[in-house]
Amino acid sequence: MLEKELQEIIVCGQQIIQIISTEFERIDAMVIHALEYVGEKWQENVELYKWNVGEGLLRFHPDRLVFKRDESRECDEPSSLLEWYQREANNCLLIIEDFYPFFEQNPQIVRIFRNIARSKKEGSIILSQPFSNLPKELEKDTHIITLDLPSRRDLEVILKQVYKNNKVPYDDSYIHERLIDSALGLTIMQARKIFSRVMVHSNNNPRQEEVSFIIAEKERIIKNSGFLEYYHHSEKLTDVGGLENLKDWLKKRGLGFVRRAREYGLEIPKGVLFLGIPGTGKSLCAKAVGNEWGFPTIKLDMGRIFGGIVGESESNIRQALQIAESLSPCILWIDEIEKGFSGLSSSSSSDGGTTSRVLGTFLSWMQDKKKPVFVVATANNISQLPPELLRKGRIDEIFFVDLPAFNARKEIISLHLKKVKREPSEFDLDSLSEASRGFSGAEIEEGIKEALFQAYSCGEEIKDSHILKALGKTYPISKTMSEVITSMRKWARARALFASSEEYDGSINASDDIPKLAQESLQNPFIS
Repeated sequence: MLEKELQEIIVCGQQIIQIISTEFERIDAMVIHALEYVGEKWQENVELYKWNVGEGLLRFHPDRLVFKRDESRECDEPSSLLEWYQREANNCLLIIEDFYPFFEQNPQIVRIFRNIARSKKEGSIILSQPFSNLPKELEKDTHIITLDLPSRRDLEVILKQVYKNNKVPYDDSYIHERLIDSALGLTIMQARKIFSRVMVHSNNNPRQEEVSFIIAEKERIIKNSGFLEYYHHSEKLTDVGGLENLKDWLKKRGLGFVRRAREYGLEIPKGVLFLGIPGTGKSLCAKAVGNEWGFPTIKLDMGRIFGGIVGESESNIRQALQIAESLSPCILWIDEIEKGFSGLSSSSSSDGGTTSRVLGTFLSWMQDKKKPVFVVATANNISQLPPELLRKGRIDEIFFVDLPAFNARKEIISLHLKKVKREPSEFDLDSLSEASRGFSGAEIEEGIKEALFQAYSCGEEIKDSHILKALGKTYPISKTMSEVITSMRKWARARALFASSEEYDGSINASDDIPKLAQESLQNPFIS
């Protein structure tokens, strides 16, 4: 489809075209395929050239399908290249690789390109570069094409080529389908290298274990992108204490990805936002979604999206979303999303509008995406969230995750006691839950860890008294952030669903001495 678009816009007289992709081989192949089509339409012998600052001007030889340096022309400098193109080049296509630094260094070059854009000559300049970086003066004169990552069909072609190169017969077996599926999200060049390594690793006989080899290699490549990371989920929703409403919602939404749901009339779920108090299980839930639904989980670090080169941040977010779509169905997890968009209100003056443009790209994608990429975002600070993100249609629901109530705390205590290989029935869970009123799940976990250390150092088995003592030494977040938490609850009651069906049982404020509750429980003679 994009190849057809390129052919048509060249024939229609578009003088400047920009193709955005890191895969220079694919760009070359697209232009080579366009060459024959253009020649037929123009009824002329159309030539193809390529230039970059390292190799100079190269001419394409269709009989050998190679680019070789054109020694008859001295075009090592951008100025001499453009002079040759304006004066001598006729009926030709010129690929120029990574030209964007010269636009910034020499305003005269921008003017020359504008002159070329308004010319009537038969031919086109194709700017091949990994990200969009055009002077504003050329934006309206340039047709921009962004290459998607390869589809399953593209990857199958590459796999067949690798088999052919290794002189091994190819068939439509299950293992080949698994190899192709596992390579989704890679560029064609990366896929070719990994498929070739698979053939070497398996002695030209790929088996199921080679799939995990590809996935491990793909994780390394995706991690090298700098802003995406594969997350290996071991967490389950059963590992989360409380939050019944949220867990029930996630289980129901997970049914929306099957074909029968499409036939029934359901749309593909878009995403969910977990707002709330730090340490209450938001990230744990986000990690567990992939395991619950059986989807790979990709973690996006919004802080690393932003780069120092003009246009780099916008390119990074597009690339990250492109990779996520190529891996669909999958979970795209964004932890503490508000930090990625901090400073949005002053973006136009502080960073030239980069943050606003990145947010705009992200929100447009969330609104329009068709592929099954479910976004799970968490946030601690409501005040820093852009209101555009909270609009229905971009996400399916907003959940507020409050401090755990009485029964949720009992469940959390039981889960963490099981983690340290202790039987919860041997502890007074009611007293421990009452003593931990106002504590987050993370603070309860740390209290049990501290109690375990204290008991071990005394040569004793952990008891209720050790846990109560550890809790009594802790000033929980409900005391240190009481005003903020009260404000968050007030905001959430009108704008979000509460993740837990059990209402928080604390009326504690900043003046209350929460650790005193634990100390009073410790003095209870009925607790062993």
